[in-house]
Amino acid sequence: MSLHDARLLIVDDNADNRDVLARRLKRLGYANVAFAEDGIEAMATIEASSFDAVLLDVMMPRMNGIEVLEALRDQGRLEQTPVIMISASTEIDTVVRCLELGAEDYLPKPFNPVLLRARLGSVLEKRALRAELRRQLVRLESEMADARNQQLSMVPTEFPRYERRRDGNVLIVETHGAMHPAREVGGDLYDCFEAGPDTLCFAVGDVSGKGMPAALFMARARSLLRAITLQIVASTGAPPTPSDLLAVVNEELCKNNPLCMFITLFVGFLDLHTGAVAYSNAGHVRPYLLPADGNAYEVESRPGMPLGVMEEAVHGNSTLHLNRGEGIVVITDGLPEMMNPEGAFYTLERVLDDLNTQKDASAEALIGHLVTQVMTFSAGTDQADDVTVLAVRVL
Repeated sequence: MSLHDARLLIVDDNADNRDVLARRLKRLGYANVAFAEDGIEAMATIEASSFDAVLLDVMMPRMNGIEVLEALRDQGRLEQTPVIMISASTEIDTVVRCLELGAEDYLPKPFNPVLLRARLGSVLEKRALRAELRRQLVRLESEMADARNQQLSMVPTEFPRYERRRDGNVLIVETHGAMHPAREVGGDLYDCFEAGPDTLCFAVGDVSGKGMPAALFMARARSLLRAITLQIVASTGAPPTPSDLLAVVNEELCKNNPLCMFITLFVGFLDLHTGAVAYSNAGHVRPYLLPADGNAYEVESRPGMPLGVMEEAVHGNSTLHLNRGEGIVVITDGLPEMMNPEGAFYTLERVLDDLNTQKDASAEALIGHLVTQVMTFSAGTDQADDVTVLAVRVL
């Protein structure tokens, strides 16, 4: 829309002033002009129809310019309907008050054509820019919402239970995970999938940085993790060792990485028959083991180099064993580093206490408890980091 197509409203109790201003506007190319004789009539006119700008006199009977401005502000109309105050030189203090209330600009009486053109044109241009920014924001918010849904769909939302016989007994292996990005999209990931008929691969990662770059790097890392694992299983008939898997993923992530991003990653392979877990830690937070008897404790693992930093990085392998009633919980640092309104951290000690109260809970109940506890602690404080947790339990 051309600026000269703008709909304008002149509000002034003096008919001569209205006429002079309308004629000056017409000479400037503004022909779509409406009139109101006081504030009450102005409010009724604005409520009945939309205007691109209002030229508002300060001193009027029944409802003056300040009262009109306050009413428009209270109704949230000032961004959509910018106001230019019309004032005499003796009313400058009042004009300052109007600018503080949200008026865009002011015009002194008598009306100067050059000043009128400049100030009205500036106000209409700013309104058009704000409208375009709102359209772009709506589009961006829609795209980010779609991106969030797409990212959340990349991590498992259904968690099958696996039944296996061991020593004549039926054991059940269950998993559950949750991810809560700090922004619309985040850089955390978790995954659990079958790497062969009797092996479960599970992993939790945390990408450096925030927002869309971290989300794209997360998607790349997760895709590589699955694709490389399943490709090795298809070609050799057996899952890779965790260190071999990390070596290939790391090599690929180091390529075409201009932002020098990296990911910490814990990955494990659980033998569903024996309960043996082979795992490797690429710079990630240590996971917790939930024993059948006793309190939860950190799993011994020497964190190696995060992935994406150095192509030659070497990671070691470790093992543990999950018996009936035991489990392993892997988190990201978004849990212990969650802050409350006073600026205090949730801490690893609180996470450990939470785990000890849920030693007999299912994987789903355990995850639900952890997330509820940390979100309750935050009391609505904005997340500084993504919150992600994955549990594997043997029942």
